[in-house]
Amino acid sequence: MANSLRDQLLRAGLITSEQVEKANQPKPKPTEKPKGKPPGKPQSKPEKPKENKAKNPAPKPKSDLAQFYEARAQTEREERLQAEQQQRELAARRKQTREQVAQLLNSHSQNVDDADIRYNFVVGDNIKYLYVTAQQQQDLADGKLAITFQAGKRCLIPTEIGQQVLELDPSKIVIFNTPEMDSIPTTFTEPQP
Repeated sequence: MANSLRDQLLRAGLITSEQVEKANQPKPKPTEKPKGKPPGKPQSKPEKPKENKAKNPAPKPKSDLAQFYEARAQTEREERLQAEQQQRELAARRKQTREQVAQLLNSHSQNVDDADIRYNFVVGDNIKYLYVTAQQQQDLADGKLAITFQAGKRCLIPTEIGQQVLELDPSKIVIFNTPEMDSIPTTFTEPQP
């Protein structure tokens, strides 16, 4: 156990005697630099390191690919902002249209709470009903009144107001009873060749 690691490494041939001598030489001690200013010197403003660079260095020219990506990102941003603006405008127009339709329907609705005659009508494939008075039933049959929906309720309105509602909002369901509708066949058969 008296053999040191150094002797074992020499015998194994992993290191040479020159390497051992070099390792045995004393290492020079690093000299410490004073961390502050010498006490005899008056304190002045700290010196700014001298800058070798210009204050406003010229920007590096961008590569074609970087310019392309930057232009594409800018275009996409502009398109997205434009689409968002169009969505806001469309939503504002829809809201204004809904308010106009609601105002028309509220001011011209002819529903009667104590009506007792059930009037059936067709919407798509469904049969719906509405309670009306005898006069309203006759006006519906004559085509003087129309039926529409507002806030989940069925409303009786004059035919002219129904036309105005459709002009304002073509997606609104308005049911008209006209003599032309009676003459339209309910089933369609294809002509034989």
